[in-house]
Amino acid sequence: MMITVEFLLSSLAISMGVATSYILFLSRNPTSSLKIVIVYILLAMMNGMLLGPAIYFSGIFSLTVDSTIILTAGIMSLEMVYPLFIFINGIGNPHSIKNVNLKLLIVATLLNEFLMSLDFNSYVSGISAYTLYNHNMPAIFADTVSSYWFIFPMALEMFLTAFLAIRKEYRKPFTFIVFQSVIMFLTPTAMAGFTWLSISIYAGGVFMTILLVYLFESLYRDNSINRGFANYVIEILLTYALMMIGVLFYQYDSDKIIVSVAIVLEMIIYINAIVRPGSFREKGKIIWIADRKWSTEFLLSIFIAEFAMGATFDLQYFGAARFLNAMALTSISGSIPNILSAIAYDSIIFIGSITGSSWFLIMMGLEMGSLVVFKILKTRELENRIRLGLLIGAYAIYTILIPSFVIPNAQIYPFIGWSMGIGAGGGLLPYLIIPMLLTYVLSGSLSLLFGARQLCSVFCTAPLMYQGTFYDSMKKFNRTSGTAKYISTGGEKNAIYRIVSMTVYLSLGIAAIISLLDSYHILNYTLYGTDPLFFIYIILFDMMWYAVFITMPYFGSYGCINTGYCHWGNFNRFIGRFGLFRLKVKDTNQCVTCKTKDCATACPVGLSSQPGSFISSGEFKNSRCVGIGDCVEACPYENIFFYDVRHFLKEKLSRK
Repeated sequence: MMITVEFLLSSLAISMGVATSYILFLSRNPTSSLKIVIVYILLAMMNGMLLGPAIYFSGIFSLTVDSTIILTAGIMSLEMVYPLFIFINGIGNPHSIKNVNLKLLIVATLLNEFLMSLDFNSYVSGISAYTLYNHNMPAIFADTVSSYWFIFPMALEMFLTAFLAIRKEYRKPFTFIVFQSVIMFLTPTAMAGFTWLSISIYAGGVFMTILLVYLFESLYRDNSINRGFANYVIEILLTYALMMIGVLFYQYDSDKIIVSVAIVLEMIIYINAIVRPGSFREKGKIIWIADRKWSTEFLLSIFIAEFAMGATFDLQYFGAARFLNAMALTSISGSIPNILSAIAYDSIIFIGSITGSSWFLIMMGLEMGSLVVFKILKTRELENRIRLGLLIGAYAIYTILIPSFVIPNAQIYPFIGWSMGIGAGGGLLPYLIIPMLLTYVLSGSLSLLFGARQLCSVFCTAPLMYQGTFYDSMKKFNRTSGTAKYISTGGEKNAIYRIVSMTVYLSLGIAAIISLLDSYHILNYTLYGTDPLFFIYIILFDMMWYAVFITMPYFGSYGCINTGYCHWGNFNRFIGRFGLFRLKVKDTNQCVTCKTKDCATACPVGLSSQPGSFISSGEFKNSRCVGIGDCVEACPYENIFFYDVRHFLKEKLSRK
């Protein structure tokens, strides 16, 4: 019998979802006053049908089924007065009604869905939400909105309305909304149980990643986006971030309130956009590659959404209590200075624990790696295609697989546990000094043979993030932003490079000395139990690094190189000065006659002196050149090539 009731209620929910979709479609572009009146009548009928049972289930009044039917009919009759008044008024003045009241439409739509979820939950469970939560309205709101009776019909309405309204006229917004409806359907709170929670989190993460890749590639292909749709995208991404934050609380203590607020906000944003005919084309187009403000907002909103999504992955995989306890956050108590310092410490540790976690890096790898694959498909030179392939493989094996899932104590191994030099493996204990020094020896040797490209274009995590199609195109900001232009053209001589690099070296060096003295029990200094060297490293590379990345529209691409921010890259580039790597040309005369000088404008770190160097000496060598190869690709004559130990040995052998 219960299966029959569930089936009947599900059929009703689907029917109401379809009806609501049609109402929203009619509201988008009503061709007559009559259609507007029909919208109001349908909304009033649905509201009346649902409000009567809601009062019945509340238990506030002692109602029988018969009296509830009469009450429902009375409510419907009262709510019909407004649309009938509009209809009668419109007979004499047909042009008095032009559009549906948008605010009323949003409120009525969400209220109807809320009442349906409230009624169906009460009927199926046999316990009204009012009784269950003792008339606690926030709890009633959270439980009702986070239920599948609310979420699944909303996901259906989202898809159907977009299908009816914009599938032909706005292909990109329609595709975006299709993914949005799937992600809405996969809301983790929709159904109880660990199985649904796991499936919804991981499947929702996959679809969100695909959606972001679609956005990146669309922006890369077009270089422009309608401002209305651009604002919609950022609003939805921030709503997703709020949703994921809500899921974190739900995973930890089953609190659904933030998730419910995020669901309602998302539907308000969606209905407000889908009902207004010009919402996705209003305010004209923006050339995002020239709009620093919007591009920064876009990168920031994506990072917030990705951060929150990565956190949900970690909590789901490791368990909320286990993962949070492993952070060893400090208690917030005592005097005001102690409270402020504890909050700052906990914030840094929490952010660093997420951005440095395996699942966050896996998610970023899938997203950024997809863009690198797209770049491989567009790349002409075989050597560049091989390097990009090695870049993806190095990220997967060297950054994620080995240190996270293969070797449990990676810090004792050179070039793995200390993959980013001093600080990467934790505190500087005596038995870790040899692995750390060997790391510098191994990496420095590779830089002598192949140039700093072995790190900055292959082994480091940054190249994967910088070299995908969308992010690679941001190198244009190196020439259009005043600050970025100063940083990228000034090289190691500008004040920013000197100040930043010295600050990084001094902070890590001092922290390393303190860490080593602590290990010998000469000092006993920690930051709430965390080794100072490891803490500085978390700030620099698990936290501040993302600020460098997000602010590319203002500070340019490859800020880690141009600002001297990465001590590990600085070391390898310094060693590379004495090595074999450089760029060479096959024919210097070709450079003399070249009119475009595309090699100079293609460089993602802003080097522009290649043409003159090629003409004068036939080669180009600079410590900031890390062999990304965009100049090789850009040369219309295929005249530029990489020179390293392979060519050196070939020359020696050929002479013999």
